[in-house]
Amino acid sequence: MAATPAAVPELRTFARQTVTGWSKGDRAMEDVALIVTELVTNACQHSGSPHVTVYLFCDERTVGVRVSDMGSWREPGQGAADDDLHGRGLTLVEAYAEAVQIRRTSTGTQVTATVLADA
Repeated sequence: MAATPAAVPELRTFARQTVTGWSKGDRAMEDVALIVTELVTNACQHSGSPHVTVYLFCDERTVGVRVSDMGSWREPGQGAADDDLHGRGLTLVEAYAEAVQIRRTSTGTQVTATVLADA
């Protein structure tokens, strides 16, 4: 989808509906929705990519999300005009996720995060 501000609520809704359909629990659904919100916002605001992709997956114990863009990686805080309002997205993702993997290549950035499904 186009990496515009409108992508954030649309992809958050997609994540909520998908995880709810998988019956993985309210906590897992809310955690994934927050992670999608933060990662898509980062891609839209900071990557310079024209597109952002969200891929959701699950198994018996976990729910995961992978957000990909075709932009350039910048370390958190680089270029932020106001550090009080910016630069906390990845910190929030790491706080809510069981595992986070960031993959940077010459063709873009891919962040994968997993959360535990509700027992």
